[in-house]
Parts: sequence; C-alpha cells; structure tokens
Amino acid sequence: MPSTRLKNILYRTALPFAAPSSGTDPLLPVSGHRINDLNGLSRIIRRHHMLGGSVLISDGKDFSLVFERPSSVRSPDADSYFRVASITKMATALLSLLLVHDGLVDPDEPVARYLPESDGIPDLDGVSLRHLLSHTSGLSDPPDLEKKLEAGLPYRDAVSGARFADPGTVFRYSNLGFGLVGCMMEYVTGIPLGTLFSTRIFIPLGMNASIEGCTLPEDRIMPVVRILPYHPEKALTVTPLGRFPLNEPDPLRHYGHTAGSMYTDILSLYRLLSCIRDNGAPLVSSPGISVMKKIHASYGALSPSLSYGLGLLVINDSRLSSFPIMGHQGFAYGCADGAFWEEGTGRVMIILNSGCSEAREGRLGLCNRDMLRWSFQKELSSW
Repeated sequence: MPSTRLKNILYRTALPFAAPSSGTDPLLPVSGHRINDLNGLSRIIRRHHMLGGSVLISDGKDFSLVFERPSSVRSPDADSYFRVASITKMATALLSLLLVHDGLVDPDEPVARYLPESDGIPDLDGVSLRHLLSHTSGLSDPPDLEKKLEAGLPYRDAVSGARFADPGTVFRYSNLGFGLVGCMMEYVTGIPLGTLFSTRIFIPLGMNASIEGCTLPEDRIMPVVRILPYHPEKALTVTPLGRFPLNEPDPLRHYGHTAGSMYTDILSLYRLLSCIRDNGAPLVSSPGISVMKKIHASYGALSPSLSYGLGLLVINDSRLSSFPIMGHQGFAYGCADGAFWEEGTGRVMIILNSGCSEAREGRLGLCNRDMLRWSFQKELSSW
C-alpha cells in the first residue's frame, strides 16, 4: 500500500467516482435507543463509502445498534463476526496484564526471560513487556513479516535486524512487538493462545469471539474488501494465517495472532471495551489494569492529539470531546474499524465494517474522527 500521505491524496481524489457507493438510504431500522440524527449518521457512512457497517453508541445506560444496508456485500446483524484488526491489541494487552496480576510476568523484566530460545538475540536486549505494549520497544516491523508468519519461521527470524532504537526512547507502531507478546503468553502458561483468550477473557465476559478465524462458521463472518481499488472478487473472510488452528502451544512461531486476528460481533466488543474502561471489572479488581490508560508515548508531530498507553490509543482533541477518548482503531484488508469510550462519561462509540475509506488525519482514520465527533458532540448529547 502507498504511504499515508499518498493514500490520503488518492482517496480524496478518486473516492467519489471510483469507490462503491453506500446508497442513498444505507441504514436498516435502529435497535435500542432512538437515533435522533439518523441523517447525520447516514451522511458519514455515504461520505466514507462504508460497506457492511455495524454501529453501536451508548451513553453508559442505553445503547443504539444500527446496521447498514449495503448493495455490494450482505447486511450484518447482531450475530455477524468481524475481523477487527488492531482492535485486537486491546484484548492482548488486557490478557497480558491478567498474567502480570497472576505473578507469571513482570512487565519491566527483560522480555527474553519469557521467550524460548532467546539467548543470543541482541535485538531483544533491554526490551520489556511494557515496551512491547506501548510500541516503544525499538523494534520495527520487517517488510516481509507476513511472509515469515505464513512460512512458519520462528520469531527469531523476524526479530533479527528489527532493532532501530534503544527501548523506551522512540515510539513506532509495531505489530511484531505485539506478536512477541503472544509468544510470551504461550511460553509462560503452556496454553495455546486461542484457548488462553477464550478461557481468560471471551468466555468470562460472555463474548462471541475468537482469535482463530478457522474455528468460526464462515457464513457468519463479514467479508472485508478494499474499496479503492475496488475488486469485489478479492473479498476475504479468513486470512491465510487464520486458516491454521492453534491446537498446541508453539511460542516460537505464534507471533501472528495477537496483533490483529480477533473476530468478534459488535455487542461482544462492547463488553470487552466496557471491561477495559472499568479497569478490568468483572474479570479482576486490580489497579494493574488501569495502567493501560496511562500515557506511555506520543505520536509526535504527525498526530499531536494522539498518544498511546498499553494497548490503548488515547485521543485528546477538543473538536471531538472535552474528555480524553480511549480505545483503538483497526485497519486491515480494507476495513476501517474503531472502538472507543469517552473517559469521564463512559460514553461509547463502536464502528465495524466490511470496507471503508482508509484516509486519515495524521494517524486517526477520518471515518473514526467523524463518527467520534457525531457521537460525542451531537447524537449522545441529545439523549
């Protein structure tokens, strides 16, 4: 894919006439609380050429659930699974901190202590779990990371040469870093990642979710497709890596699921987001979970309103809210998802889709920006 700046130029130039339309009346009837500004929501969906959208907003007491009626993909419903891409990182951070709470991991110890065959890897020197969860490990994503994963190469091959800075000195978004967290968790527990996520998070929270796409009924998974250039025949439900189940722990090679492979329905994602917002309740009562919200790094000049906690994006932008906004967004294979709450009020906005404009303002997706502004500045204020 082109760089973000070039991508933004391409999207703004070509989107109006080259991308599939969301239609003039893209929304199905609302479930739950009445939406007062349905036209405003419809305009955002049309503006960003969203396909197969699923929207949930909540004031902390009531919620509204809206599904899109697209012409080019099937309509989602409450039972539809979405591959939520990097929103997975919230669940990964939560699970790793549950293991910290259990005493299995020290977040500030060298990560090599919790990885198999880690001797003699200088790129890992000084790297801790806290560094991995805050994207300050000094490890960059190798350009062939996906090929290494699909070939079953051990994490050592991906880490070798990935070091570009001393740990704790520079913020750089790293899927490899979050992948290593998965290796750590399998190594210290001896439990396959899919089972670990299910038993510690998904089942206790009553979620319909999995990090193993191949274990789900494929006809309930919403396909995802890039809208520019638009090739509907390339719509994807389960990725090549997701075709292989995680039946046995393999902490040498299971570094491809914990950065972006979670599948979930929108109500289940609301339960996960609420758990993190509420500092781990009802899974655990521990101040150790609230550390996710503490700012550990800044995006810098490119996105001065964006910071990062542990597996959490933090937005401070008065155009969107007078409170910090926390959560995560997810971009992969054409989707542009977002799951956020407003700290201080507990209000929530979640949007999942099968395809959407991937244009951004800095690093924040324009669709997420517009949905946050509509939710927190207009719609939820009218309830």
